[in-house]
Amino acid sequence: MLQHCGKLIIALWMWQIVDEGKGWETPREPYEVTARITARTADGKEILPSKEVPYFFTLGKSEAPKGLEMGIGTMARKEKATIYVTSTYLTESSVMPQLEGLEEVHFEVELVQFTQVRDMLGDGRLIKRRVVDGSGEFPMDCPLHDSLLRVHYKGMLLDEPKSVFYDTQIDNDGEPLEFCSGEGLVPEGFEMCVRLMLPGEKSIVTCPPDFAYDKFPRPANVPEGAHVRWEIELLGFEVPKDWTGLTFKEIMEEADKIKNTGNRLFKEGKFELAKAKYEKLLREYNHVHPQDDEEGKIFANSRSSLHLNVAACYQKMGEYRKSIEACNKVIH
Repeated sequence: MLQHCGKLIIALWMWQIVDEGKGWETPREPYEVTARITARTADGKEILPSKEVPYFFTLGKSEAPKGLEMGIGTMARKEKATIYVTSTYLTESSVMPQLEGLEEVHFEVELVQFTQVRDMLGDGRLIKRRVVDGSGEFPMDCPLHDSLLRVHYKGMLLDEPKSVFYDTQIDNDGEPLEFCSGEGLVPEGFEMCVRLMLPGEKSIVTCPPDFAYDKFPRPANVPEGAHVRWEIELLGFEVPKDWTGLTFKEIMEEADKIKNTGNRLFKEGKFELAKAKYEKLLREYNHVHPQDDEEGKIFANSRSSLHLNVAACYQKMGEYRKSIEACNKVIH
């Protein structure tokens, strides 16, 4: 990567910012992009005139020349830039079907908007599509860590959009669903997507059965093997209490709450989730310093118990070597 004359040069394409954009999030595959685009040859001949209606295309689907996609992938919302693309990256597309004989094209681009579309599993089965932007910056202001979440959602069968099987606005007396992430209280695909939402965001999620209700208590009108669609609005979330400034007694009370949640998950057969709770506590314990012998004894017993719980989870998961390693941490 080289920097020359205010232009960023990468391989055989480069771009020059004309007007700075808003925020720092940039689009990537398979985001949906809305952009105003004009194009000229290196000698200034216009080959793609401006349009009143902006172009709309999906990144990664060869709907725009490869070099243009690469350049747009570096832009923020509302940014204006000139993207210089040589023949190597001038691939045919619906935006520019005729490229024969062109050695270099200068694209003048205004990135009007882009819609965040995330392929959560990388195989096209679990897709999160943002339809209303939330507040804050992605991903710093998302509930990435275990939190108390409040959402409104509507669930329906994917191929039958009128087959609504649950709607918090109707079936929950208009009250949002409140749940703690990391506790297996909603389908896995649902939680994976909500963790990547901003407060106030609305997203549409299409989910395969193995991440929806085939491995979770199924609503009566959702058949086995059903692909579902959720319309989700994240109203807000509360992060776990910070232990900074708490007394030793208060810390151990908070730890017991998390441990009890892990124990419940273990009894429900959710060993991976239970292990995550125990391991989270063990990481937090690295910053806890007992002040006397009595506190030290309580703390040591609690930490040993957590290591044994982790070992029990590994045993249930069939990972016996890791189970032994966890047990050894109690002995040493």
